[in-house]
Amino acid sequence: MIRNRRHTALTVAIVALGTWSIVVIWGLTDGSIDSMLDAQISLDTGSLQIHQQGYLDDPNLDAVFSPAQLEKLDAILKRYGQVKHWSARLVSEGLLKSAYGSQGVTIRGINPLLESQVTEVAQVVDGRYLAGPGDVLFGRALAKKLDVRLGERVVLEAQGIKRTRSKGLRLVGVIHTGLTLLDQRTVFVQLEDAQTLTDVQGASEIAISLAAGVDVRNFSNTLQTVLGNDVEVSSFYDLNPIVADFVKISRFEMMPTMLLLAVLAGFGVANTITFTVLKRIREFGVILSLGLGPKQLSRMIVLESLFISGIGFVIGAVVGYALNFYLEQVGIDYGFYNDVFPDLGMPQVLYAKVMVSHGLYALGVVVVTALVAARYPARRAARLEPTEAMRFA
Repeated sequence: MIRNRRHTALTVAIVALGTWSIVVIWGLTDGSIDSMLDAQISLDTGSLQIHQQGYLDDPNLDAVFSPAQLEKLDAILKRYGQVKHWSARLVSEGLLKSAYGSQGVTIRGINPLLESQVTEVAQVVDGRYLAGPGDVLFGRALAKKLDVRLGERVVLEAQGIKRTRSKGLRLVGVIHTGLTLLDQRTVFVQLEDAQTLTDVQGASEIAISLAAGVDVRNFSNTLQTVLGNDVEVSSFYDLNPIVADFVKISRFEMMPTMLLLAVLAGFGVANTITFTVLKRIREFGVILSLGLGPKQLSRMIVLESLFISGIGFVIGAVVGYALNFYLEQVGIDYGFYNDVFPDLGMPQVLYAKVMVSHGLYALGVVVVTALVAARYPARRAARLEPTEAMRFA
């Protein structure tokens, strides 16, 4: 092994690269998925939402909850310890106007106190959170597009049930969530202001945050059974089918990718070990002539393969985990993809995830690869005739 430094170094490099690829690719995939889910749940949708039956297929102001229905739903939700907080929202479409332009937006009327317990929109980057009627909050990108600064007034126009209404509002806070739909196309106002604009007394949806560890899909089904067919309980995955499909595809594709990396690493290790055995035939003949048995020689080659692969694994794992630790803190800017595919709901920055299981899987791949790769060379060396091997040049 020491005498064949180039081949040993090549084997170590191949295993290290395979290990590094497994740890980094899996860490980035799991981290990106978690980043996307966390951003959507904590900044936008919450874990669950409740709507009138049919509202999601055809959102309109006729399919909203009345104040009496909201009180009934409030009483039911209080029975479940799995529910941490909930907040009623009134959502409609409108037009935001400034002195320098206009933009079609989604109007989200909220109760500031309750909404801050469900999502993190209250964490404004400039200014303050909603405090009273006449306040408006929207994204930095939208503020830049309309050339609006803190304290300046804008006009929000919406089509109500009876007629079009408009209301002057003052920009009190700017957010930057990294979600294109929120930063560029959504304005947050007091629930009372949204109700005035739309001539609606009530709310179009209830956003819910669940306690840690609660199975979202199972609890969604339970709540749906209790509330009946007049309402529709939707989990995060129901509300974001594109994201849900992306998560499924990403996780499904991980195993073939990891298998491919293992196969490539296996061919590399097998090739270098086979070549090393061919170059060491005379050496093995001497060893056999000194009394080492064929099985012992075979075992020695396998152990060498495991040892060399182990060195490669340690190097690859250390470098891979170091990169993942860094990306877990800093993240990768995917702003370009976010702008191109705004409906995907991808946050601007995605972070890696550091998990022991990634390294354990890589270790399993390395061990199996080393054993399989060394099998043929070891068997070939064990079948050598000492006298013939010693004459091999």
